[in-house]
Amino acid sequence: KNITNKNKQPQIIAVTSGKGGVGKTNFSINTALLLARLNQKVLIIDADIHLGNVDVLFGISPDFTLVDVLKGNKSLKEIIKNTPYGVDFLPATSGVMDMIEGEDNIVRSIAQAFSTFQNDYDIILIDTGAGVSISTLSFVLGTDKIIVVVTPDPSSISDAYAMIKIINQNQDNAQIMMVSNRVRNEETGESLFYKMNLIVNKFLNTSLIFGGSIMDDTQVLASVHAQQPVVIRYPKARAVINMQLICRRILKLPVRQSIQKDGNYFDRVRERLNNLDLEGKSA
Repeated sequence: KNITNKNKQPQIIAVTSGKGGVGKTNFSINTALLLARLNQKVLIIDADIHLGNVDVLFGISPDFTLVDVLKGNKSLKEIIKNTPYGVDFLPATSGVMDMIEGEDNIVRSIAQAFSTFQNDYDIILIDTGAGVSISTLSFVLGTDKIIVVVTPDPSSISDAYAMIKIINQNQDNAQIMMVSNRVRNEETGESLFYKMNLIVNKFLNTSLIFGGSIMDDTQVLASVHAQQPVVIRYPKARAVINMQLICRRILKLPVRQSIQKDGNYFDRVRERLNNLDLEGKSA
């Protein structure tokens, strides 16, 4: 039971990867569901402005999307969709050209409306777009906790490193938790983390936090095809058991103190958009 506290700041958690196809959205959705089972009121924001697919994995067709908000037909609060699984979600859109033109405006309009509903939630989980874009970074930076999903694929490793490097350049003391996804076994997942952490220690002078490993599991793929989260469809799947452990680690990770004083997360997003530093040059 949640007593809504008007001054309560939700924890904002960004899930990112640096590249597509590593299972990030799948991880976000199932993590949101597992967090809800741990008595957290969760909103998942599909922040992949161009190719949002959270709705597909939920098997839900949203009535309205961010396009309706941008056109002024709906308020942001009106497009939040309740799912049958006990989490709410804010749908993005898929490849609408005028959306792509107005990327900054989208982030800004979300920012303005954010304060109207942020107190309704304990956790706001942001599933970011793939790749290192201004909009992805403006969502990632300034969150309380950042989760980077990495697979053993070499391009996933290098893209995740690029993402961590840019986060590190733009945000002091960012808490970055790495999750090894689609690994053969625990050892593979741990060695992927050690390898990544070693590079980050050496070249960026910072450390990652190990979130855990998710085994490669055919039931995950089957649930994607069935358009139902694996947590619901195959609650005893190995991947689900792995994610349960990761969720507990996410909750245990303390919230950065400085963040709490900075006010509304999305106000910080708007600031970030104005002075983002990509690869050392102002963007």
